[in-house]
Amino acid sequence: MGLAHFRDIHAGETVYVIGSGSSLNFINARFFDDKVCVCVNYSGVSKGLRSFYSVSHHHNDADAIARMRPDLLVFTSEVEQVPPQDASPHPASEPNVYLLPTIEQRYSEFNPFQHWPTDDRLIVGPSSIHMTMHLAAYMGAAHIIMVGADCGEYDGASRVTDYEHPNGQLHFDVWRNTLESMAAKLRELGTSVHSLNPWVTPTLEGHTYRSGSLTIN
Repeated sequence: MGLAHFRDIHAGETVYVIGSGSSLNFINARFFDDKVCVCVNYSGVSKGLRSFYSVSHHHNDADAIARMRPDLLVFTSEVEQVPPQDASPHPASEPNVYLLPTIEQRYSEFNPFQHWPTDDRLIVGPSSIHMTMHLAAYMGAAHIIMVGADCGEYDGASRVTDYEHPNGQLHFDVWRNTLESMAAKLRELGTSVHSLNPWVTPTLEGHTYRSGSLTIN
């Protein structure tokens, strides 16, 4: 079963793209029960969602998630798109992992307006969330709601609780800039992109946020 099988399978629907940021700690997991969710790496597992797709650059993580949730589909790239020091010891092989064709990884040089594929492949950005966004759009999402795509720290925490993947390098500025570019590209292609904030006002109900030089509270 190839990538084309998943084209427009959620045509016209709202799809929630769920990152790994700590703002997820302030959202009730049951909120997502009736929603189409495409999760980055371990975020769906960590949050205890009942149904979701997972996307990861890492073949070993894709296999681990697939073993945790053999009832669900996990996606990764045909060629693992990670730095050599992070390479998996073996290619992904679990039966519920799907290997998808992608463009070449360009890390911080990735620009969706320059590197968008013209054939049937997905993009690869500096974080797995970029491929996750593209997959949601490929699946036909009319609207994408970003959740936990924090690109910073809330109350000093950068990850949702019980997130299994190590922090590694936290390139907040690169992620933020590329997320904004990704949203602009998808909007240009006809998919609306929004963000779910778990607090009722922009002042975050007293919680702190830090990202590079940006500070709230």
